[in-house]
Amino acid sequence: MPVNPTKTKLIIEHKHEVPLMSCVFSPNGKHLLAGGRDAGVVCVEVANGKKTMLTGHESWVGDMARACDDLVLTSDYVGGVIAWECSGELPALRWKISAHPSTIRALAVSADGKTFVTGDRDGTVRLWQSSDGKMTREFPKNEHPIYGLALHPDGKRIITADRRPQKPTIQVWDIASGKELLKIEVPELSGYRRVEDIEWGGIRSLTLSADGSLIMACGRAGYDGPASMLLYDIASGQLHRKLSSTLKGFCYSARCHRDGFVMAASGEIAKGEFRAWKTDQDKSLADTATAGPCTALDIHPDSTRFAVTQAIGKSSYPESGVLAFYEWQV
Repeated sequence: MPVNPTKTKLIIEHKHEVPLMSCVFSPNGKHLLAGGRDAGVVCVEVANGKKTMLTGHESWVGDMARACDDLVLTSDYVGGVIAWECSGELPALRWKISAHPSTIRALAVSADGKTFVTGDRDGTVRLWQSSDGKMTREFPKNEHPIYGLALHPDGKRIITADRRPQKPTIQVWDIASGKELLKIEVPELSGYRRVEDIEWGGIRSLTLSADGSLIMACGRAGYDGPASMLLYDIASGQLHRKLSSTLKGFCYSARCHRDGFVMAASGEIAKGEFRAWKTDQDKSLADTATAGPCTALDIHPDSTRFAVTQAIGKSSYPESGVLAFYEWQV
């Protein structure tokens, strides 16, 4: 039965010593992995709520995603990627690679889970095999940091998003040839301040609709505008819709539900929220406030539950984190 996106229930919250920035359920749904501003990966057993810390990273843990063969891939801020085998009682390290020389800001996995792509702060984008971590392709280097990545369901295209000052840019590439197929400038998500010469805004992540027809760019509308998600038609590059929160902060991540709605995680200083949207409607279906900025979310493989990470603190530099489990009513 379809879930009701307007009715959610908090199941349990897990507090953590540092702010959390990412989370993902394992392909089999047994574990939830989360990472943040330390080198440990939080692992929660979904059935009983038991929490364990996984070691292996050498820096803050950033983006993560599930892949084939019950693998979860986690990246860090010194360019490392670890593949965790999640079929056993606890996730175990299958392989570990040094994928980039500096911070990995984005990681995405193909629809079949067999390949993944990583993006570096220096603008490098590389394609890899999930089974063994071997690189298969490097794309033309971007002049700006890569903050968003997606692999199209057709297996032929890769979508990148950079943090170009004043004009954050989405590009669609042909994987086989490495040629650019489409370029979309997104100045509305720029928060550039000329006096400081700093881009405070930019695209913070990318998500594709289930059928691959829409590119969803998460960020903030201007320097002090609302948390927003801009939807673009991948065929034409035209803006399809702008979805905006009431929060004066960032939309950090989004996930598509099989029942046709999108969940978005957003936050500003000392508060956050998650919202459900229909991609053809301006008004959100539902929103839930949280104690701290929502930095990431993921939907359980059974599509009836989801998890949200938060960064907790009164200032712009939070001190701790929360990992919260929710369920939808059906």
